Amino acid sequence: MNYNSCGTSLLGGKVFFYMIILLIFPMMSLTAMTPFEELHTVIVQFEMNDHISDSEEAYRMAMEEAMEKAMSGGSADLVIFPEYIGVFSSLIPWDSYLDSDSPFEEVWATIRQDHPEISSLNDLFLRESERNDAFLNKLWGDLASRYGVYILSGTRLNYSASRGGLVNQAVVYNPQGEVFYRQDKYFLTEFEEEILDLRPGNIFKTPGFTVKNHLIRLTICRDTFLNDWETLYTEGDLWVDIKANGVAYTEDQKSLFTRALPARLGNTDIPYGITACLTGNFLDLLWEGESSILYNHKGKVSYRDISDVSDSFEILRTKLP
Repeated sequence: MNYNSCGTSLLGGKVFFYMIILLIFPMMSLTAMTPFEELHTVIVQFEMNDHISDSEEAYRMAMEEAMEKAMSGGSADLVIFPEYIGVFSSLIPWDSYLDSDSPFEEVWATIRQDHPEISSLNDLFLRESERNDAFLNKLWGDLASRYGVYILSGTRLNYSASRGGLVNQAVVYNPQGEVFYRQDKYFLTEFEEEILDLRPGNIFKTPGFTVKNHLIRLTICRDTFLNDWETLYTEGDLWVDIKANGVAYTEDQKSLFTRALPARLGNTDIPYGITACLTGNFLDLLWEGESSILYNHKGKVSYRDISDVSDSFEILRTKLP
C-alpha cells in the first residue's frame, strides 16, 4: 500500500469537504444555526376581586404580589398574565361607584346619571385609555426590569388610530422595561362589539414575538376558536392563548376549551401551547377557567400540566423544550 498516496487522497477529500461546507453555510438560516435555549415560563392564573381597583396603589400592590409569587420558584424568562387584567385599572378613578353589592348595570346607570357627558361605556374607557396605558407601562415596565424578564401583561383597552377606536390589546414588556410587542384581539365577543363598541384588530398584523430564540405566537381568548390561525401560524415554538372566560367553568365549558388551543395546536407544527386564564369576581361579574400547558407531537396534543383549580389564583411553571 502506498501510504503517501493514501494520505494525499485523504487530504484532498478533507479539502473538498470543507469547500462544500463553505458553499452551503451562507445559505443556512441564522435560526437553523442557533441552538434553542431553554425557555423558563411562568403562567399566572390571576384572581380578580373588587378591592384591586380601589386605587393605583392597591392595583400596583396586587400585581407586585403576583409577580413575587411568580418569581419565587426560581428563574423565569417569560411571565404570562391573562386577558383583561389591564381593563380593571381603567376603572380606578371610578372606584367610588364600584359597590361590590351592586350589579354592573346599576353601577353604569349611576355613572351616566352623574356624568351626562359620558353616553356610553366606550366613552368612559376611551376617556381613561391614555392615563391607563401610561400607568400600566410604568407598572409593568418597572416589574419587567426589576426581575429581568419578559412579561405578557394581559390585555387593556387602548385607542388605535389605525382601527378607528378602542381595541382589546395585549402588551409585552422586555427585561429593559420597554414595550416590546402589542397585539389586538380580532374575534370579538358580543359584549365587546355591542356594549363596549370595540374595534377588531388586524389578523394579518400578528407576527408574534421572540424570547431567547423562541418564536411565540399569541391569540386572545375567542380568537383561538378560529381555524384561520392555523394557516397564519405555520411556524413557531410556543402558542399562548390568554383568556377571560366570563361564565362558570362547567363540564360544558371544559369541553368548549378543548375546541380552542388544543384543537388549533394539533393542526400546526408548533410544539407547545399555553392557556392562561383569569379567575375571580368583580361587581356581579365572574371569570373561571383552567390554565394549561400543552405538547403537540405530530398532531397529537396532550396536557403536560393543568391548574388544580378553575376559580382562584394559581401558578404553573414549565421549561421548554
